[in-house]
Amino acid sequence: MSLQGFARPDGTTGARNVVLVLPSVVCSSHVAEQIAGHEAVAIGHPHGCGQVGADAAHAVEVFAGVAAHPNVAGVLVVGLGCETVQGADLAAEIGARGQRVELLTVQGSGGSRATVERGREVVTRLLGKAASHRRSDVADAELVVGLDDPAAPFAPALRRLTAGTGGRLVEPEKGSGTLTHAELAARGAQVLVSWCPVGEAPRGFAICPVVAVAADDGELAAMPDDFDLSGGASADVVAGEVLDLVRSVFCGEPSASERRGAREFELRRLTRSM
Repeated sequence: MSLQGFARPDGTTGARNVVLVLPSVVCSSHVAEQIAGHEAVAIGHPHGCGQVGADAAHAVEVFAGVAAHPNVAGVLVVGLGCETVQGADLAAEIGARGQRVELLTVQGSGGSRATVERGREVVTRLLGKAASHRRSDVADAELVVGLDDPAAPFAPALRRLTAGTGGRLVEPEKGSGTLTHAELAARGAQVLVSWCPVGEAPRGFAICPVVAVAADDGELAAMPDDFDLSGGASADVVAGEVLDLVRSVFCGEPSASERRGAREFELRRLTRSM
């Protein structure tokens, strides 16, 4: 099966074509969710205020990496106006990475209600531009797969198979544990693969489809709407099934996380802050 994705002006390729409403701070998350409605995607998060040093820089890096992701066709940054992670600075960083971005602040727009009204106008405009994008055939080398846990039994086989197709696998460095979905996306992964040991429930992600692999057939049978496939077979078989499904999902087939509307967002904090 040939890959079909959304070619972006910067040469990257998206598996999805979403408009993102990104609050720069927790205080504007509710406004961002109201602006997004059902047509766009809003990231709700408890960050952006009281962060300092490397922790604040890490937040900006992940936010900007997600916003400039090839799965995103356009971004509206919603700030408050007095936060640590300033909306204007975040929007500037996103724009510098080649993404179409607009900015609103609650304080600068006259309050929450006015911001929602103006924001919906912006989102309607961004959605109109996104609708002009169409899928086209892309090279296998454009596929970037994110694997959240390198300890997954099928990980070595998935590395080999992905490399064999010309694609790339993004995963934590050896011995560093797991990466959040946001960190995988910020490194360019268009489709994420999540290994879920026994008793661990799968999660979705805001802008990327997540292919969730259950520990065994029993876990899949217990939650068939939450998992995409079972990891109970041999590593080579599971890796082949995972890669086949990843390619189908890249081309538009919804993953289990998308079918159930799961759009979680997790940002790793580097330090404690108020």
